[in-house]
Parts: sequence; C-alpha cells; structure tokens
Amino acid sequence: MVGLFKKLVANRNLLKNLVVRDLKHRYVGSIGGFLWSVIHPLVSLLSYTFVFTVIFPTRLGPESGTDSFAIFFFCGFLPWFLFSDTIMRNCSAISDNAPLITKTIIPPEILPISITISSFVHHTIGLGILLVVMIMFYSVHLSVLWVLLYIVMTLLLAQGLGWIVAGLHVFIRDTIQGLQILLFLWFWFTPILYSLDRLPNDLRIYAAFNPMATIVTGYRNALLHLAQPDFLQVALVMAASLVIFIVGAVLFRQAKPAFPDVL
Repeated sequence: MVGLFKKLVANRNLLKNLVVRDLKHRYVGSIGGFLWSVIHPLVSLLSYTFVFTVIFPTRLGPESGTDSFAIFFFCGFLPWFLFSDTIMRNCSAISDNAPLITKTIIPPEILPISITISSFVHHTIGLGILLVVMIMFYSVHLSVLWVLLYIVMTLLLAQGLGWIVAGLHVFIRDTIQGLQILLFLWFWFTPILYSLDRLPNDLRIYAAFNPMATIVTGYRNALLHLAQPDFLQVALVMAASLVIFIVGAVLFRQAKPAFPDVL
C-alpha cells in the first residue's frame, strides 16, 4: 500500500489530467458541457418528487425523518449510485485504455483511481444540490457531517471491487455483463426504496452481510437527522471496506504484468 501511495504522489499530475479527461469525456461534443453534471441530478430529483408525490403518492411515518418519499429515496440513492457507477466504470477502465497500457509506462492502477475520483466529483455535485433543496424546503443538521465517513467507506469498497473487476475484465470480457446483473440484484437487497425496519425479521439478519445496507442507511440517516447504525456495525463495515480495498489492490498488482499480452 505504501508503494501505491508513492506511485500516486509521483504521478499526481498524470492522475489530475486523467480525472479532467474523464470529466470532459462524459459530455464531449455537448454544448452544455460540465453544466449537465448539475442538470442531471436536479432533473432526477424533480422527477422522483413528481412520481412519488403525484403519480404514486407514498406516505412515510415520522421514523423516516421526512414526509417526502423523493427526498427519502434520493438520500439513499446517492451513495448507491456512487458505489455502482464507480464499479461499473472501473470494470472497463483497463480494456478501454489499452493503448495507454501497451504503448506507455503508465501505472495501470491509476486508471481505475482516476475514474473513482471523477465519480466522486459527480457525487459531490449531486449531494450539493440535495443539500440546497433540503435547506430551502426542509432542514439540515450537524449530523450531515457523518456523510463524510460513509463516502470514504463507499469509495474504499468500490475501489477495491473496482480493481478486481477491472483486472478480471481484461481476461474475461463477459465480466461487465455479469456485473450489471449482480448490481441490479444488489440494488434490491439494499434499503434504498425502503428502510431496514420494513424488512421481515428473518430477512433483516442477512442485511448485516450487505455492507451497502449499513452505508446507505447511515448516509440517509445523517442527512435526515436520524439515529446512526450501531457503532460496532459501522466499524465492521469500515474494516471490511479496508480489507476489500487492500485485497483488490494486491490482486490487481499481481494481474497487471499480463495486461499488455492480453490487450
């Protein structure tokens, strides 16, 4: 891990350029450019508000922290989207940049990390819009600072898994298809559209094995000024995220010497 940190420091300018390139690439050729990063989450929030207020009005109890299902949903969807978008885009990070791997001496680890940082920038924009809306129409408490912890946990977990699928996708190109199915199923087993207390007791036990259940619940509760998950549970998820981050880095490092031959 020390070696990885040294590489990031030594190639910080390259990393910065890759992040900027990725941010620009998302909206290349569009007139709005980076402005779409603001428009997309804003339109999404307005759409969810319309759907769950007008078309499918959903009532929430006081234990939800808000009477707006759109706000409740968006508070849970933000960390999930950061997680899923980071992993999905990490998966093809190496294969999509084959010339950089085969024709230059760029450290391969930097490519997935640059995508993760880019996803974090977009997440920050979405979170900023949500906070503005909550300040204008609801309220924001100091508990929102807990969000920083859950963002770190999400990034560690997503980067570790991202390195694993990025390396695997170089050798097995069906990886990204299987990953899409896995994340689709994972979405429904994560309390985004519902809260954990809505799960039957016999199913709630299995939620303890889903790190994103703790992250999403803690993230949303921080924004809605609700009680945080059990400290031990949060500590275990943080430890698991660190372990997956390290394991992903080690597996990626072992696989990268074979990348030029396969690509």
